[in-house]
Amino acid sequence: MRIACWNPAPRPAPSSSKAERTMARATLATEPRLVERSFFPFWHAAIIRHADLDPNNHVTNSVICAWFDDGRYTLLCDVVLPLLEPGDYPVLASVTIDFHREIRFRSTPEIGTAVHTLGNRSLNMVQGIFCDGECVATATSVTVLVDGKSGRPRPVGEAVAAALGAFAGRKDG
Repeated sequence: MRIACWNPAPRPAPSSSKAERTMARATLATEPRLVERSFFPFWHAAIIRHADLDPNNHVTNSVICAWFDDGRYTLLCDVVLPLLEPGDYPVLASVTIDFHREIRFRSTPEIGTAVHTLGNRSLNMVQGIFCDGECVATATSVTVLVDGKSGRPRPVGEAVAAALGAFAGRKDG
């Protein structure tokens, strides 16, 4: 079962090489609508701590990675985990991040998340971090759902697919 939630560029065929799949994800990360705040239906706020800064008062890239993780995981905990069998869980399989500009102390970061596509056993998400209304970083990721008993990928399932459909990127932006 493959449900297309939002697809700005053609996805590579399943038989395509890993390099082609990586290139498709990289192209998605530079999609113009990802820098528009109105594109994202799910939001999570973050705070900047003094410990998050480098000597130049910029937020370090590792903190930005953690913010993307917080945004993804918050959506998964709120929407997906309640629908899974006890013991089943999501695993991050890949992530691509593009940093657009530096983030300084006293900014107000918010993480927007949208579902890009749902596959049989995985979901692709796109995200943007916005500070004071401006997009400062974008990310794409693939999350695989895992059966807790076997440790193997499990199907997304109709209930999860239906619930995640509400979090597709807004086409009108």
